[in-house]
Amino acid sequence: MFARLTAFWQGRVHFAVRCGNPAVFINATLQDRITLFHMQKAKYGLRAQVALEDFPRLRQAARTARAQVKITARYGWPFIAARWRRRKGLLVGLVLIAAVLSILSQLVLFISVSGNQKISSTELLQKAQALGLKAWVWNKSLNLDRIATGLEDSFPDLAWVGIDRNGTHVQINIAEKIRPKAPAEEGNLVAARTGVVEQVIVIQGVAQVHEGETVRAGQVLIAKAPPASPLTPQAKAGTAPPQARAKGFVRGRVWYSAEATVSLTEDKTVATGRVSTGWGIKIGPRVIMVTTPESPYPSAKKDVIARPLVAWRNWRFPVEVIRVRYEELRQVHLTHSPEEARRLAEERARAEVQSKIARGATPLAEKVLVLPGPDTTVRVRVEEETFEDLAVYQDANGGG
Repeated sequence: MFARLTAFWQGRVHFAVRCGNPAVFINATLQDRITLFHMQKAKYGLRAQVALEDFPRLRQAARTARAQVKITARYGWPFIAARWRRRKGLLVGLVLIAAVLSILSQLVLFISVSGNQKISSTELLQKAQALGLKAWVWNKSLNLDRIATGLEDSFPDLAWVGIDRNGTHVQINIAEKIRPKAPAEEGNLVAARTGVVEQVIVIQGVAQVHEGETVRAGQVLIAKAPPASPLTPQAKAGTAPPQARAKGFVRGRVWYSAEATVSLTEDKTVATGRVSTGWGIKIGPRVIMVTTPESPYPSAKKDVIARPLVAWRNWRFPVEVIRVRYEELRQVHLTHSPEEARRLAEERARAEVQSKIARGATPLAEKVLVLPGPDTTVRVRVEEETFEDLAVYQDANGGG
């Protein structure tokens, strides 16, 4: 390790010697006390390295051996320093850029707000600016705790304020207070879906339907109680209670249905289980695949995942790592018997019906019907009867 550092600091010259007898050249360098490094025999002579300060002294050995010396490479700090001396403008520019980046990293350049829904980001940023949090100010001059407290005091709807500083980016994280909403019982009770009423229980309000009656979705089942008469003493005194809201239960029978059709012969695309993964890089809009540039399968499902490189402070590299996953697909030809096709159609129709049934409904009866159709298909209809609550509130604001 020390020898490599010494070679880098002193500088090395890689050269090739073209001559008929390389031994004469080597003996001449030994007589002049010149040390050659990493000598290699070549078809035209030899290749070697020599310290930068000894390279001019090779002329005498070259004359003695009647050889030609040609430089093939230069290595070490002296050559790097010489190049930088010729590029003083570039060196000064790099120093200035480093100084500017160092200064900018100590400033606040970006401010963002997260977690707000009711309070606008503009109002929050304006108040934060009044408290001293604004762009182009020094990070160390900010008292983030004082600014967070000031924002909480300025906005009564704020439950909590936290300020995070990540390099040149400052993010204001807030949590808003949850105000109590109007009770869900306000308004009329209406039918959630079409059905036949079996039971009506009114706790508060006026019933608008009777048992055995068929109702449609949206129809009022229990109306909120009418307001107090203006002739009552309470109304004259202005102390009448607020208008009563509808409360109660309306239960009844509801029917759901769905149809499904399955062909006796069908072509289907299925996954074989074989997967191939490729990796690449994305530079701007250009994508360069390093492995597996194309799908190895005739038919495949392609999933692309892009992951940016690790950011430094607030700077992000314009390079992303691309992962492409190919899952092989193939077409299969399926032949179903009539019984199997009926079972598949029934399962699909039943699954669709179950997705429609309201939560908490009690199933009463199910009917499966095989409908007429072409000989090449089987068509099935599933009907489900349930007993459930029909009444829901028309809105959460008491509208009627």
